[in-house]
Amino acid sequence: MTGRFYVGTYTEPILFGTGEVFPGKGKGVYTCQLTGEGKIETLACAPARNPSYLCLNPQREKLYAVNELKELDGVFGGGLFFLTPEGASASLPTGGTDPCHVALAPNGRFLSVANFASGSVTVFPLRADGSLTGEHTLFQHEGSSIHPLRQKGPHAHSTIFVPGKNRMLVPDLGIDTLKAYTYEGAAVTPAPQFDLRVPAGSGPRYGEFSRDGRFLYLINEISSQVMVFLCEDDTYRLLQTVSTLPPDFDCSSNICSDLHLTPNGSYLYASNRGHDSLCCFRILPDGSLCLLQRIPCGGKTPRNFAIDPSGAWLLAGNQDSDNITVFSIAENGSLLRHGWVHFPSPVCICFESNC
Repeated sequence: MTGRFYVGTYTEPILFGTGEVFPGKGKGVYTCQLTGEGKIETLACAPARNPSYLCLNPQREKLYAVNELKELDGVFGGGLFFLTPEGASASLPTGGTDPCHVALAPNGRFLSVANFASGSVTVFPLRADGSLTGEHTLFQHEGSSIHPLRQKGPHAHSTIFVPGKNRMLVPDLGIDTLKAYTYEGAAVTPAPQFDLRVPAGSGPRYGEFSRDGRFLYLINEISSQVMVFLCEDDTYRLLQTVSTLPPDFDCSSNICSDLHLTPNGSYLYASNRGHDSLCCFRILPDGSLCLLQRIPCGGKTPRNFAIDPSGAWLLAGNQDSDNITVFSIAENGSLLRHGWVHFPSPVCICFESNC
């Protein structure tokens, strides 16, 4: 099966939460094609400033993207814009610095943007055609945790929509909490009674629910762990915590980045930056994880990866080595490296059916 996908890149220098300054070599948002033989073809590039995360609407008419910046055209914070076949919209300020994630609500009424550096969430209402209204509401997180460098303050990292409920969770790496919000239409309200707190020093980054909504799989950037929660009666019970690293590898030399389930819900993959690997798990009937494989990512710093809609291919974007590695996914969930293609500063990959 072939599939079209999009790649967001860093295009200019950015100061990370780790203290590293990354130069950025990309040109914008790339449109690509994956062939049935696992080859990547680049079709086009739309110029943009640090488009580090992408999200496509269901009609595949608008590709939303954040500008991960601390200042945009003299205004505090980063930006949000969208691409159509006709071109790009103007970027709207997010009101927070270094927006690193954008997610479209299941009802199609709003976008949720996580501003990492300033630790806030910005909600942008959408018109019926998916365009931005120009309005937004900002929710500022508060607090800190125990890591002396990474957790001096809040750092919102993503938005996870809870299946079957008008609710969303925002993992905040800086305060070791998934902040909860409820929504009605495009109106979003904090719901602290549903907050999910994880052990101090975990650094929650991103998560996905199982297809039936019974389990939440959460990746923790700082502790290099995946947590499995059983979801029932509006509560989250921790079932399992597994490391993404070999026992002899120093956890302080690694930070986790991404996590995804296969389309059939049978396997889960997580990426390690530092160990520079992909960790593969089989999902057991009780929702728990069984380690299958750790495999080198084929580059340096796998910031993001994506699984194609057929579940046959996994593409890993290696930010620091400027390449995307292509893996095939076997029936038993194991990965086999097929090759790689040069790509400048890839930081987000999304297939049309998965964005």
